[in-house]
Amino acid sequence: MKEHAAASIGPFFYINGRCIAHSIPDWQGEERGWKLDNPYSHEALYDDHFDSGDYIDVPRGRVVWDTETDRAILYLDRCIEKTDGAIEKIAMLFDLTDYVVEHDEHYVCPNCMGDIWRAD
Repeated sequence: MKEHAAASIGPFFYINGRCIAHSIPDWQGEERGWKLDNPYSHEALYDDHFDSGDYIDVPRGRVVWDTETDRAILYLDRCIEKTDGAIEKIAMLFDLTDYVVEHDEHYVCPNCMGDIWRAD
């Protein structure tokens, strides 16, 4: 991995304009293929901050480090992307300077699922 500006990686929730995260320096991440990831789970992060409910009900995302492109990948729920200033706030919290935003089926809250859960 080339030397780059310090960045953090890990899971996060974005609720009411607030980012709740568990971050570690990218160099401490676990190797998963060509990515470095924080092993801390959304479930554990949710349990750290909430007494009831389920983490899958909350808009969420994860920052990982791509060692092939030498930049961060910011995976997030689409509703976070639609919130003014949210991406910038998350990028600042994780000290990201070079990153791409991507979407993944792991980071979809019920509000963004659309009609797939509705009975016909």
